[in-house]
This record gives sequence, structure tokens and C-alpha cells, in this order.
Amino acid sequence: MAKNTSITAQRRDDALLERYAPRGNECAYANLKLLTRVVTTLYDDALRPVDLCSGQLALLWAILATEPVEIGRLGVTTLTDQTTLSRTVAKMKKARLVSVRAGRDRRVKVVSLTESGRQRFRDAMPLWEDAQRRAGTLLPLADVRALARQVRKAARAGG
Repeated sequence: MAKNTSITAQRRDDALLERYAPRGNECAYANLKLLTRVVTTLYDDALRPVDLCSGQLALLWAILATEPVEIGRLGVTTLTDQTTLSRTVAKMKKARLVSVRAGRDRRVKVVSLTESGRQRFRDAMPLWEDAQRRAGTLLPLADVRALARQVRKAARAGG
């Protein structure tokens, strides 16, 4: 009897797997990861001549738009967790792309672009323009921007 029960359970499990197997393309997570890998590679390849990766450029851009910016505020702006942001800023400081100084409250760090960071950003912009054009052939960029606005709004609201 126990053997029949385990065979029945196995068949039920197999049927469940068969039902879900073809639905992998519906998964928001898997689709976003795929898009992220493709787009990241596109931008990283384009930015290679200026020795930047897409994540570094995005962070330089956020710093430029808000500088001088407290690292905590930068994390809120970029929706980046403190550990990841601190590690990335430290690498960029080592590369002399950003400077980090104490704020009015010595526990607060303030980030700004260095002249080298500004120059690297300027050098990257024509490469970014090309990558952006190529990304536009893969994705509807206006829809991507609208979706990003929606996500930022939901994140700020705690959603």
C-alpha cells in the first residue's frame, strides 16, 4: 500500500511539474534577469574603451546629478543597499573617480566626482549615446523609463 501511495504522489508531482514547465517565459524575474544581462553586456562592451562598466557610469551619473551627496541619500536615490553602494564607492575612490569626505556629522560620508571622474564621464558619453541607440533597437526605451518611474515611486512608498 505504501508503494502505491508513493507512486501516486510521484505522478501528482510530475503532473505539477509538467504543468509549470512551459510557463517559464511568464516569470517576471527570469525575464528581467535576461533583459538585464543583455543590456548590461551591450553597455559594458560600449564603455570598455573608457574603462568603465555600466554600473559605474550609472553611479557617476547619479553622483553628478546630486553632488555633493551623502552616501545614504545616494543609496535612496539609486535604490542600492548600503553594503553594495559602499563597496562600489570604495572601488571608484581607489580608481580616483570620486572623492569621499566626512559630512558635518563625522559619521556621514559625502561623495563627489573628482576631476578624473568628470573627465571619464565626459569621455563615456559618446559611447553611452551609441549604446543607448542600440538598446533602443532591442527595447522600447520610453516604456522602460515609464516602468522605472513606476518602480521608483512604489519603492519610495514602501511597496
